[in-house]
Amino acid sequence: MMSEKKPPHTFDPANWKKLESAERRAKMNPVRLAEVMGLQGSEVVLDIGVGTGFFAEEVAGHCHRLIGLDHSEDMLNVFRGKESFKKLDNVELETSKADNLPFDDDSIDVVMHVNLFHEVGDVEKFHGEIKRVLKPGGRLFCADWQAVKTEGGPPLDHRVSKDKALKLISGDGFVDIREHNIYAEQYVIEAKV
Repeated sequence: MMSEKKPPHTFDPANWKKLESAERRAKMNPVRLAEVMGLQGSEVVLDIGVGTGFFAEEVAGHCHRLIGLDHSEDMLNVFRGKESFKKLDNVELETSKADNLPFDDDSIDVVMHVNLFHEVGDVEKFHGEIKRVLKPGGRLFCADWQAVKTEGGPPLDHRVSKDKALKLISGDGFVDIREHNIYAEQYVIEAKV
């Protein structure tokens, strides 16, 4: 196993408008992620690091229930204050740390996390928690920053490369690991328990 236990580089909630920008939508259109997820409408989806709901708003339209989890109540309040959130009747929001998920074992159909590795101190523990809460046959969708210099995003030394992410996911016993090349600056990995 690899050891990725560095202090997290957390996003400042005061800068939340960057997460909702037209530029971000052009680079990381949430519709593209929802399409590759191929949801059937019956799933319970856990979005870890939901933030302002940038991806959750789209994914919620394709699943039975979406649980958005974030360590920042400020970010969840931004999501709650959006007009689009008020139209979503299948979304629940909770405050929690990513490496101690407040859910029973084998209780979630799909887990997604986007641009989150740099916010997590211990990525091994984090992914162990994901595996614990996923139902047998459950799926993981991990989208994160490529470990290359980009105009935005976290510092390069806080990014988890695609190769390290693949080793982590396969080392945790996930199977049917696939990559989806839908974003220029992020990798997207799908895997099953």
